[in-house]
Amino acid sequence: MSGQRTLSLEMREFDPTDYQRLLEIYNANYPDYTRSIDEWSSRDESVDRSKYHLQRYAFLESEAVVGFGDVSHVTDMFHPRKFWINIFVDPTVQGRGVGSAIYERLSGELGKLNAIVAWAGSTERLPRLTEFYQRRGFEEKMKAWESRLDVPTINLEKFRDYAEKVLRQGITITNLAEERKNGPDSLKSLYKLVQLISADMPSPAAFTPISYEQWEAFELKNPSLLPEAYMIAKDGPRFVGLSTVWRLDKEPTGLVQGNTGVRREYRGRGIAVALKLKVIDFARRNGYVKLKTWNASSNAPMLAVNTKLGFKREVGWITLEKALA
Repeated sequence: MSGQRTLSLEMREFDPTDYQRLLEIYNANYPDYTRSIDEWSSRDESVDRSKYHLQRYAFLESEAVVGFGDVSHVTDMFHPRKFWINIFVDPTVQGRGVGSAIYERLSGELGKLNAIVAWAGSTERLPRLTEFYQRRGFEEKMKAWESRLDVPTINLEKFRDYAEKVLRQGITITNLAEERKNGPDSLKSLYKLVQLISADMPSPAAFTPISYEQWEAFELKNPSLLPEAYMIAKDGPRFVGLSTVWRLDKEPTGLVQGNTGVRREYRGRGIAVALKLKVIDFARRNGYVKLKTWNASSNAPMLAVNTKLGFKREVGWITLEKALA
């Protein structure tokens, strides 16, 4: 494919040596969400390419890389003909048609894949990007609110009753580091809980379970995972709730709290609050000052939990969708 041209741009397949330039462009567009090469490459390498499509391209002008584009399956919304696209353009050349050229190339790839749906992402802070996709037939499908907690400001004593209430119900809270000591059966039980809870999370399309091996690659082998902060609620030996956490290479005092969820029959009992409080306590004891999380705008119960704990709503992240067939 090397040497083909899309408008005035040379296009070639992504090479591992491109990660540095990819991060320069990505971080310039998303300065509040900078990533490291290890974070990005480890995620790429963990995708099961025998099942899921992932192809990235570099776009060059006068032999200099000015942008990237990729097409991939979404592993937990898998459909063989539905794909997510990303377009990243160096801010210094934006407004010159580079993004349009990349989009045209990705559209060609989607055609070769017989795609019937394409998704793309934007944020409220990037209205030009949102409009870029809307002009090409994309419509807003879902919005997720980012929320942040200033960890040192929270008074954990204020929420002691929540933890005690959960304990009185016979619910205990442990973490992944402890559960790993119990062997593979414990991890398989956790995997089943993750799939069960994920199925109830709002998403742009129907949830599809991933294999144990793919989950292990994404989660357990993730170099950013913090097993001691990955909280698990148990009723006796049964796993009933969880809250995932990972660190950020570029923000050594910040953490990301991923999915927090509880089995349906255990909801409304304060377990989600107790899990989040355990994560906050871990953050405080280990010198972290910022906690980030994302929740669908339609997920009122979890948004209410975050508000109660002192999370402040930040920017909205937008998923856009285009029907191709």
